Amino acid sequence: MTEVPPSRYKVVERDRRLVVIDTLTGQPASAPGPIVPPDRQLAPDRPITETEPRRIDDRSGAQVLTTSPLYDLKAPRRIVMGDRFNDRIGKAIGGWLIGLFFAFSIAFLFFPWLIVVPFVLALQPKLRAAIRQWITARLDDVERG
Repeated sequence: MTEVPPSRYKVVERDRRLVVIDTLTGQPASAPGPIVPPDRQLAPDRPITETEPRRIDDRSGAQVLTTSPLYDLKAPRRIVMGDRFNDRIGKAIGGWLIGLFFAFSIAFLFFPWLIVVPFVLALQPKLRAAIRQWITARLDDVERG
């Protein structure tokens, strides 16, 4: 059997690009194409900011809550969820969730038509406004520290 002859071409990396080299001449086998800069155009009406909001505060290492206009009148704002936040808001949310779970369970078992009531109440603009004001006040307390 005969051996396979060595290849005439080899591939090397130059300037972070792969280039095919002709081993007989030592020159590139083809001309490299132009380097296209990445397309990074920002909309003219948007200010230049971080591409994605950070989820962790650099100073404390705690997570950051970005509020929504759905429940916060001063949204969007970023609140560091440190120990104070967990003491005030975390316990309250846990209590409300447990209470709502039991209320829905009892309503579903004994009064199935009562399950519709929270959804009807959620459509009332005055009640929604009052709930948003209450949540905004709690978030202000936590933010003031």
